Amino acid sequence: MIYAILMAGGRGTRLKVPCEKPLFKLHDKPLIKFVLDNLKSSRFIDEIIIAVSPNTPETTDYLNSLDGDFKILDTSGEDYLTDLSYILTYFENKSKNDTLVFINADLPFISSETIDNVLNHYFKSDKDALSVLVPVDVFEDLGLEYSYDFEGKVPSGLNVLRSENIIQDENQLVISKVELALNINTIPDSEIAEKLYYEYYL
Repeated sequence: MIYAILMAGGRGTRLKVPCEKPLFKLHDKPLIKFVLDNLKSSRFIDEIIIAVSPNTPETTDYLNSLDGDFKILDTSGEDYLTDLSYILTYFENKSKNDTLVFINADLPFISSETIDNVLNHYFKSDKDALSVLVPVDVFEDLGLEYSYDFEGKVPSGLNVLRSENIIQDENQLVISKVELALNINTIPDSEIAEKLYYEYYL
């Protein structure tokens, strides 16, 4: 099975808005709905799991209001790594041979085509994990901030793992795509995203 794990339980403190980050609206649509719709269009994803937490009760209410073909998984929301470990253990107890595609709820432009291309690359790789990175110049060209980089490459928030809670050898896939760099962490990020909206959705 190939599961998409949509991470929607973080605090999102950097955005500094009165709503929960997954519900922040880009062009009058919640960020999480963009990601959910793109995941649903994937050719490979068998099931979508949305990880929520006590940090995001309104997001949980919103998801429950949708007629969506997905499941909700409660996590602690303590931090990303704690939730990741919990999710890996949860799926490991079902099977150690499933594929888990992790994607953050603040990545509204990552298309189903890109998700499928990443999975195609993963299936051809010789390791259990795949990390998708973006060159820093993509961020710099757009005026986007990023928290850190590894030798000029920035983690995208899209990763693939096997369903086992162990340290997994990984390959890295570097993709120079704006859609992978546009995670909405700040108001300036959202303003840039608004300008690029029509390029991706019309």
